[in-house]
Amino acid sequence: MKILAIDCSAKSVSVAIAENGKLISEGFLNIKLTHSETLMPIMEQVLSNARLTLKDIDAFAVTAGPGSFTGIRIGISAIKGMAFADEKPVFAFSTLEAMALSELGIPQFTGVICGLMDARRNQFYNALFEIKNGEIHRLTDDRTIEADALKDELLALDCPVMLMGDGAELFASLSNEDTFYLAPETVRIQRASGIAIKASSDTTLSPVSPDALQVIYLRKSQAEREREEKLK
Repeated sequence: MKILAIDCSAKSVSVAIAENGKLISEGFLNIKLTHSETLMPIMEQVLSNARLTLKDIDAFAVTAGPGSFTGIRIGISAIKGMAFADEKPVFAFSTLEAMALSELGIPQFTGVICGLMDARRNQFYNALFEIKNGEIHRLTDDRTIEADALKDELLALDCPVMLMGDGAELFASLSNEDTFYLAPETVRIQRASGIAIKASSDTTLSPVSPDALQVIYLRKSQAEREREEKLK
């Protein structure tokens, strides 16, 4: 099965195509341009490089959150539009799970993957995953957590901890702990390749229809919070 996957959950944007567990085409940008400027050109290039069109794609995958409210909405809208057109199924993934799936690019790592995105106000969007014998096991739900509380939780673990995601460097600087490892730059920032590979090879996953695809929010947007504060 051919899967086209996208990730717009942070400043970076990526598109990947995988077939039966094999990555066949990928594009990634991490520059100061909006997703509305970069997503479609990257997608067209990734399809062209693989000599494919959208008609050749069997299903889609997307990181549905948490992350940038605007970026995730752009990604969800793009996937909905393409999936609706040909009535194709969609696989929705947590952005934090996508980080753990990227660990497949780090050979022989055994320990805990700590997915991190900056949620502002000294908080992080976070989830923990154990990597053992080449398999990924979720240890926590996706959550919003204070930096100090997360530091204490990680220090209590009796295993290596690898920090991943666009919030990894910030957390590393705040925690000031040399017992935590920053993931290699090549796989640190979340991208679409991991979810493309997973969705194209794992027959236990359940897709959803395009109209059932929803954004994963862990808290209200800043604009919504500010509006509520003003109303109070």
